[in-house]
Amino acid sequence: MATPDLLPIDVATLVDRCACGSRRILVGMPDSAFEITATKPGSHAKPLALAPLKEGLAPEKRALAEDLRALFGVLDVSVRRYALRRHLDASSVTRYLSGERVPSWEFVAGLIDDVREATAPLIPAAEAALHETHRTAQKSNRRSSEMQALQDELAGADEETRRIKARQRALEEALMDRERNLRESVSRCRRLEAQIDDEQSAHRADVALWEGEYEQLRRECDDLSQDVLFLQEALAVARAELIAAEGQCHQLEADLEAMTQGEGRGQGASSLMAALEAANTTASVAELVQVVGDLEARTQQAMARELVSAASRSRRVEEVAALLSGLQEAGLPAHADTAIPALVMTRPVAETTALAGALHRAGFEDGVAALLRASVELHSPCDIIGLCLGLGRDRLGELAESLLAAAFVVRPTADVVAIDVWAAGTDAEPATVTALGPAVGRRSAHELVELSIALRAAGRHRHADALPAEVAERREARDVVNVIECFTDRGLASEGDRVFAAAQERTVPHVLALVRGLVQGRHSDAAARVVDRAVAQWPAADIAHMITDLYVTDHLHQSAQALMSAMRNSAVPTQLLFHYLDEVSPGAEAVVQMVAATGSPERTAHLLTCLENGGQAHLAEVVFQQTLAQKPTGHAGLFLDVLACSGAAVMREADLYERASAASGPDMAPLLLALAAAGRNTAVGAVVLGCTASHDLSDHVLLVRQLHNLDHPLKPRAADVLHQIVVAVVQNWPMEEQATLVVALAQAGLTHDSGLLTTRAAASRPKFRSLLKSEQTKHAQKVLSRTFWRKGSHDGPTALSG
Repeated sequence: MATPDLLPIDVATLVDRCACGSRRILVGMPDSAFEITATKPGSHAKPLALAPLKEGLAPEKRALAEDLRALFGVLDVSVRRYALRRHLDASSVTRYLSGERVPSWEFVAGLIDDVREATAPLIPAAEAALHETHRTAQKSNRRSSEMQALQDELAGADEETRRIKARQRALEEALMDRERNLRESVSRCRRLEAQIDDEQSAHRADVALWEGEYEQLRRECDDLSQDVLFLQEALAVARAELIAAEGQCHQLEADLEAMTQGEGRGQGASSLMAALEAANTTASVAELVQVVGDLEARTQQAMARELVSAASRSRRVEEVAALLSGLQEAGLPAHADTAIPALVMTRPVAETTALAGALHRAGFEDGVAALLRASVELHSPCDIIGLCLGLGRDRLGELAESLLAAAFVVRPTADVVAIDVWAAGTDAEPATVTALGPAVGRRSAHELVELSIALRAAGRHRHADALPAEVAERREARDVVNVIECFTDRGLASEGDRVFAAAQERTVPHVLALVRGLVQGRHSDAAARVVDRAVAQWPAADIAHMITDLYVTDHLHQSAQALMSAMRNSAVPTQLLFHYLDEVSPGAEAVVQMVAATGSPERTAHLLTCLENGGQAHLAEVVFQQTLAQKPTGHAGLFLDVLACSGAAVMREADLYERASAASGPDMAPLLLALAAAGRNTAVGAVVLGCTASHDLSDHVLLVRQLHNLDHPLKPRAADVLHQIVVAVVQNWPMEEQATLVVALAQAGLTHDSGLLTTRAAASRPKFRSLLKSEQTKHAQKVLSRTFWRKGSHDGPTALSG
């Protein structure tokens, strides 16, 4: 039979009445439609013996009858033969074709299938138009219309039932998987509990042994403590007896000496105190040192201290300095330290200054320190400045600075301000600025805030301005944060900002500690500013050190911020930055994975783009794979959409095709669903073409299953992807391999997908169904085959004799 010419008509119209009166019906695909003509009597083809149309038909029924007659004419069979073929009554078929009765849609669908097998299928638009004509004709018959509506509802309910069953199977598989994991976890827990019980039993034995040893040692310690107490009491008694015996010996020696010299007659000997007073007024410094040594040897320490104090108050400064130095050289420094406070309280400031200079020149530095300490504790602010000025005139500026530093550390805040005010306009004023540093390093945060407020209230702005820099320089990072918080709480945010700015000028470890302290104090915004400022000013090596330090101390947000800021900064060389990151643990890859795991889709996409532009293709691939594997489909879809909008190389269709061609099919499921979520249908097509380039059946079955497993039940996206896969397979695979894939999908329980592929392939190629049937039954054993009846067959009966 010759192939008729293509008919160039509108595909939305099923039947076209031409000038010749024939009816043309389009069958086949849109790009290869065949014209099938039911000719009238008198044409070259043999006319069909059909009953004429019934007179007085409604236009809807007449149109349907004409379309059915045109389709029936293609079959080139009689009404009776067709009725037998379809197990129908011939009179019913005649009534359908004459328009006397409106057939059910099953009859029309069967007629369409018969036309498809005989010639070629109707194009979808023609079949839809015929369906609409059938509905219009049924509306004229209320009963038929209601029956068809019920049938449509039944079909919809059946489709919903199948969908629910598929979902039920998926949920059952997920439940079985979770139950299996639960059983494994419970088994592991039981093993660990048994292991813990064993270890606890072993430890209990060790603990019991150690407790016995500890109890024995405790008893020994108690016994030894009792012995120590007894011996200490005995030693105290012996020392008292020794002191009494030595006193008696000294008394007897004095009496004996008095009797020998004849001083015992008359009014008696002078008292010891009278002798000491005479020694204080007439003895030289060396003799005084000797007397103090004798008194110390005779356990008369109180008398010795009183003699030194009296000499310090009454003698000239030079002699006092010589006495204190001599006591130091004689090994009697305690008497010198005791005399200094009384000397500071009774002597004028000028004499105290001279004494400090004399002790310094004599090398008695401990005495100088004791003198300055007593001056800090006992002098008024005015006297402290007077002492500093005197030390300055004697060219002892270091001692003056030490005095002021000690005063700023230990004196109350009001005294510190008073000392600073008394020093205004004098030579001691520069030393007060220097002395502020030690005070900042030793005082609490609240005291520093109070000091700053008091200094500004007293008009000492120079010192108040120097205080923030000293705080940043001398205090630890956590203390700096506390000072900033104290300033802020007192409404002095500007002072806190000065401290904050000065703290960022310190070394890298200090700045990192400052960031950690700010985060712990819940000042994340301030920590972010410190990180950004450091990235803008530091070299690549220090930035890498900061990123790594923040990562290992679990400050992941700040570490990610530092990396992203560095990559946005064109002044930071990307290659060099990642080189430094790889030199220390945990390495660049771990940091990049952390940023991708904790960031938004936009930040992750920007990270990948920066890595691509910076020549870090390996790390860019790590970010790409991790986002697809670990993030939800919606998150991954936004990530891919941002990449596509920015023109990233990884989203080019050629690159997607190569990626899919080189990868395993199931591995592409997350990428396909994410692209579908992003609405990138063209990119989905490129990946699908790459996946279908390989004709590996198991790969494709696993890909389809993985798409269903990963699909979101509330936002399904796998259907669109599967549709593109089916289209690609039908267009590019041989018909035999398509049939094999249909069978494989059905055997894997993916019946819905198998049906979709079957419908699409059969619509494209009429012979597909017969080929599919052969593929489905090629391994089935035929009853009449010789193998089935062979003796010993496991399926068939025993062989027949003869």
